[in-house]
Amino acid sequence: MRYWDTSALLKLYVSEPDSAYFLELISRTDEPLATSDIASAEVLCALFRKESARDLKPGGASTVFRRFRADSRAGRIVLIPFGPDVFQQVERVARLAFERRPPIPVRSLDLIHLASAAAMKATTLVATDQRLRALARLAALNLLP
Repeated sequence: MRYWDTSALLKLYVSEPDSAYFLELISRTDEPLATSDIASAEVLCALFRKESARDLKPGGASTVFRRFRADSRAGRIVLIPFGPDVFQQVERVARLAFERRPPIPVRSLDLIHLASAAAMKATTLVATDQRLRALARLAALNLLP
């Protein structure tokens, strides 16, 4: 199963230069997208940031976020809760990041994303964030794109 980081997931809801690639990627599968529950907050924050920068029209952030939530409720996006199984993976993934030389300076939310992917036994990570991708390689996840 594929795990989607917010960096890639957002491209399905707002037009960015590489959005077409990610839309094509989801069109080739029937399985739902999986991501951490924290992606809801990250998506909302990114949408309001885009609205503030006038990349979305006034009210656009709320409109797009409602679509994201509707996709979640309909089961097109599976939100992985931050529970004991994910937290168990947080320590393992943090060790991968910080015990290597040089360490990978992963951020806490990215650590939760990768731990969520590990907890759900994802085989592939869909992400554009380069630090997260570097850590995913260490965790033996396949990467898209």
